[in-house]
Amino acid sequence: MKCRKCRTEIPEESRFCCQCGANQQVSHRTKARGNGLGSVYQRPNRTWVAVKTVGYKLGDDGKKRRVTRSKSGFKTKREALEYLPLLTGEKAKPAVTFQGLYGMWLPTHQATKSTLDCYKAAYKYFSAVWYTKLDDISIDDLQECLDDCPKGKRTRQNMKALCGLLYKYAIPRGWADRNLGEYLVIHGESDSHKDALPLEALDQLAAHLESVPGADYVYCQCFLGFRPSELLALDCKDYDRKERAFVGGAKTDAGRDRVVTVSPKIQPIVDRLTSHKISGPVFCGDHGQRMGIAAYRALFYRVLDACGINNPYRGKRRR
Repeated sequence: MKCRKCRTEIPEESRFCCQCGANQQVSHRTKARGNGLGSVYQRPNRTWVAVKTVGYKLGDDGKKRRVTRSKSGFKTKREALEYLPLLTGEKAKPAVTFQGLYGMWLPTHQATKSTLDCYKAAYKYFSAVWYTKLDDISIDDLQECLDDCPKGKRTRQNMKALCGLLYKYAIPRGWADRNLGEYLVIHGESDSHKDALPLEALDQLAAHLESVPGADYVYCQCFLGFRPSELLALDCKDYDRKERAFVGGAKTDAGRDRVVTVSPKIQPIVDRLTSHKISGPVFCGDHGQRMGIAAYRALFYRVLDACGINNPYRGKRRR
């Protein structure tokens, strides 16, 4: 068998991992109900009774006495517990699982495709609680899923963000009482350092604008500061010719629809790319169609090699 924490092979039926010491036997404590939610008890005939206080009244002796409602005959404790809300006419809380909550939330969330893909990838690492009811999921269960994620810090951040969004969707619908995503803690070091192009690379790009196809696109991205996907999404309609600025960006609330002024160093390139078009992509493919991210990545690395710029990502995995 494998350790549930570090995934090291350990002897069968081991209670603790000999590598990391993690307990292999997980127990879930029964949640205590709050005041006023009612209680259940078992009779000698092995049936269960649900009872709840619905108010108080004064007796003939002037003392305050409880008014209760109850129902008996339940075969199991769970049946009695689930009936408690019905004793005062309250609507019973539906048994929503983590998977069911995700399935209802996903179609309602407005975000870019890249952001949704990040949430879909993060959701996979909550597989341990997919089929668990929200009432039975504790913060420790979610934290364990986050700690067991084999990916980097960015993926764990997406997991925490996803949890927060799911519980924000569940709370006003009565499926959860609090947002457990707020209490998740991201441990571990940040992702590996990502190198950027040196300033000298701008001079090399400028020297090859006429001789290397695509060098003008890379040169513009360096000055505009857009992510590759945002750069390719720019439309001629997003360009204010009077103010000489683009409105674009879609990754975060702070970066969405931001105004980016065109530098004088790339103004001639932008004028050439937008002069004969009212709409359509600014940075497009050979036949005027919108360029895909994979095609732009290939162009980007090809331009670096042609301009003699040291590629900081050579030999590394490209995402």
